[in-house]
Amino acid sequence: MELTYTETTGKIRQEGDAVASISGVEGLAIFASPDDGLDPSVEPFLQNLNLPVFGGIFPELIYRGDRKETGAIICGLKTKPKVTTVSGLSDSTQKYSSSLNPDLPIDGYKTGFVFVDAYSTRIEQFIESLFRTYSVELNYIGGGAGTLEMEQEPCLFTNDGVVEDSAVVAAVEPPIEIGVKHGWQDISGPFRVTDSSGSTIHSLDGEPAFSVYKRTVDKYASTQLTEENFFRVAKAYPFGIARMDGEKIIRDPFEMTDDGGLSCFGDVSEGEFVHILEGHPESLIQAAKQAKDATVADKADLESLLFFDCISRVLYLEEKFKYELAAVKTEDTPSVGALTIGEIANDGAGHLDYYNKTAVVGAASEI
Repeated sequence: MELTYTETTGKIRQEGDAVASISGVEGLAIFASPDDGLDPSVEPFLQNLNLPVFGGIFPELIYRGDRKETGAIICGLKTKPKVTTVSGLSDSTQKYSSSLNPDLPIDGYKTGFVFVDAYSTRIEQFIESLFRTYSVELNYIGGGAGTLEMEQEPCLFTNDGVVEDSAVVAAVEPPIEIGVKHGWQDISGPFRVTDSSGSTIHSLDGEPAFSVYKRTVDKYASTQLTEENFFRVAKAYPFGIARMDGEKIIRDPFEMTDDGGLSCFGDVSEGEFVHILEGHPESLIQAAKQAKDATVADKADLESLLFFDCISRVLYLEEKFKYELAAVKTEDTPSVGALTIGEIANDGAGHLDYYNKTAVVGAASEI
């Protein structure tokens, strides 16, 4: 993989053309920060590019193991990606499986990079369609694109330009080993979700969700939870949905609703059982290291280390996030990727999921 970083999105066209012209480069992956707005030259560059391209805009980036708050990373791939754009990710009438080519595994593809507009409302339904189509025949790695402004806008890079309310799936032939860990620990539960709609939990065990959540959090937090301080306190106490053979699926509550419910990043189905979790910097950092270690243990010919980490882990760890980045670095292959709004991954054996607050690491011999 050929890598370059530019400190401003205004140089994506220039640097992208340079990487695309390198002998052996068959496609581009581009990860960009929001900066002060995407440079207008990016749209025609993507549309005129004669190589397949995918990627998106993310809150922050990871380049050679360092955190980047501005600019863009251009990755020149040595293998040609098969890129599919799935539109209408908030449209309840869409049949996502009809946009997916079921023959990708038969054609030799083993890995799918998956990026979604994080503010689309049917991400989980798309993820389910993706897994039903390919099951464990593909490994998956990626995450949610967008900014922290909480508004939907074009955020995914394709050969048609920058699009919104969509998903981009880029399949490549080389296999990738994937590690998924979060480090959050149970402190209370399980609680049954007795009423929910999409990403909003209205009640737990028949009580308003906020009342149940506050009762637990107030026992552990140094500050009593209120509507005014909700996001600042709640970032340390996510929900966890149990999975039989893998990491809990984290759901990050970010605000109260008028009926005493809790809005989360990601859907929570009625009937699920959830735990309330607590994090400590040491356990989160160790989890990221475990995700990395799980991918590189048997790879003597490691060439690429991909790291998609949740931006909410940065908001929680603050200055200590540098230790999480250091935990994922390897001596010869520094990590590259993005700080995402939700993470998409499987571990090669389990179900594909859309995570929050989770570290996802991918290791490849050659891409």
